[in-house]
Amino acid sequence: MSERKMTMEERIEAFYQQSGGPHNSEIPKLLEKHLLYGKDHGMAGYKETFEDAVIDTLVMDPSLLLLFERVQRWRINRQENHGSLSRLEERIKKLEEEVYKLREEILSRV
Repeated sequence: MSERKMTMEERIEAFYQQSGGPHNSEIPKLLEKHLLYGKDHGMAGYKETFEDAVIDTLVMDPSLLLLFERVQRWRINRQENHGSLSRLEERIKKLEEEVYKLREEILSRV
């Protein structure tokens, strides 16, 4: 027989009942321990971040994973293009400086 899943509100209420109520001074320690070692919070001993939860959600859903991969590819291409643009801008500045120096040389000879 399968157990029904509790809603988040029911889980919080059960937690408070087990821990002695919302005004118990031990609650921050209990929550920290739960976040580090709770079965529903990732690897034991590792406090799951919001980013971890989002990535887990993306990885578990094939359609979201595909969308995520495309966004990542787009970001990488944009960064590469930005890098090549900045190199191109540097090269143009150097060429402008060379043209300016050559112009000065030519004018000084005349």
